Amino acid sequence: MECPQCGKSHDRVIDSRLARDGITVRRRRQCLACSGRFTTYEATEEQLLPFLIGKNTGQGATTANLRAVLSFLSETVRILSKETERLIKRIEKTEKAQAAEQLQKKARQRKAARRRAQSLMMTDTVLRTINRHRRGIAISRLTDKTRFDAKRIHTIVFELRKQGKIKSLRRGFYVKA
Repeated sequence: MECPQCGKSHDRVIDSRLARDGITVRRRRQCLACSGRFTTYEATEEQLLPFLIGKNTGQGATTANLRAVLSFLSETVRILSKETERLIKRIEKTEKAQAAEQLQKKARQRKAARRRAQSLMMTDTVLRTINRHRRGIAISRLTDKTRFDAKRIHTIVFELRKQGKIKSLRRGFYVKA
């Protein structure tokens, strides 16, 4: 229960009794945050309809009074039903957006992993080609043997030199380190 004085929802029950109507339970509560005291009345759903009918029609329950109470309850349920549908649609929309975002994230991760794997395969291919030529190989021959474009070859050669796996004999001519 929410404290009417401070708005916190931490409380304890001090006293519980059956209310005068014999249907609801009256509870005295104390807020643990501000020590304020307040009273709550609780009833089960099965007890609520007869309680409302008795409360709104008085002792003499006529058909007109009963019709008015049921009409009121019907309208209340209809309004609550509309609100529930609106909330359900909002939740579904949020879930769909989150699912789409999750799929896009996974697709980006897979694409990045494929690029890394492809890059590693290209690097291995260039390194194997250079290792096979003991006296060294030129960039133009690497392009012919691997069928990668020149820019890609230059990038891979730069990375392999940085890693210390190959060395340059002269400009554009590389050998195993």
